[in-house]
Amino acid sequence: MPQEKMTIETLAEMINEGFKTTATKKDIKRVEFRLAGIEHLLLEEQKRKIENLETRMKKLEDALAV
Repeated sequence: MPQEKMTIETLAEMINEGFKTTATKKDIKRVEFRLAGIEHLLLEEQKRKIENLETRMKKLEDALAV
């Protein structure tokens, strides 16, 4: 089977097709913004759980000290 030569036009079309699915800076900024929001929520939840655990540990310490 003979190999076809690639023309500049074919190569340009292939490159252009690849750029159609490439994320834009705006897309990346949107994702970064959403990830930052998720990170903030997770950190707040973790902080709340740690504070709750500290409170429970203090109550346990107080109960055992009696």
